[in-house]
Amino acid sequence: MTTELDTSIHGQECHIVFTRPEADNALTLDGIRQLAAAIREAGRDDALKLIRIRSTGASFCGGRAPGKPPARPPTAAQFRRTVADPILDVYRALHESEIPVLAEVQGIAKGFGCALVAACDLAIASERATFSLPEMRNNLPPTLVLSVLRYKVPPKAAAHLVYLTSLIDAKTAREFGIIAEVVPEPELIARGDEIAALVTSRDRIALAALKTYFREIVIPDFSLASEAAGAALSNAMTSMQAS
Repeated sequence: MTTELDTSIHGQECHIVFTRPEADNALTLDGIRQLAAAIREAGRDDALKLIRIRSTGASFCGGRAPGKPPARPPTAAQFRRTVADPILDVYRALHESEIPVLAEVQGIAKGFGCALVAACDLAIASERATFSLPEMRNNLPPTLVLSVLRYKVPPKAAAHLVYLTSLIDAKTAREFGIIAEVVPEPELIARGDEIAALVTSRDRIALAALKTYFREIVIPDFSLASEAAGAALSNAMTSMQAS
């Protein structure tokens, strides 16, 4: 069992908190699998109306923690199963959740952490938060990220993020559509509480109906984009390792 995140129920809210500040709250593949399971379980719970994702420490989420290199280069199918699929499963869990998910970003959101924020239904950040997609610095095509960004961020903005790997501030992240609100750092938790109070005051049936509309109409063909992203990344990474 990983100690990378803590899940707790508070009334009609599920709180998921990343708890490895000493590692910038980067998640191992085991932590990523636990995150997907926690979102999926909470998203199906009839007693809940909102999932809140937050962190301890200076970083929201520093991305995926590097794992031990395999003894031999994986095939495309093995890479897809062991690396790409757990990450895609988090995005699927967020997409399929019957209730909205709120990200509360107090600091660094990098790589998978940045994509996680974009994938949430609601997202707020403190004015000191930063966002980046540095994968291409290691020649890692961030197709999994792009499967999330495609209906969240304008294509030109997404291209600048992934090709240039630039660090952007919270204001720019709001302009790009990664988050919706920027608040002073001391007010982040209070603003999260205000949003939670508004959301949980609604009937769960109405929340689920709205989430279904976003899933089917606003963000269509998610499964197709997810499949294409996983295949493209797996093929690229195993081809480079073999060359």
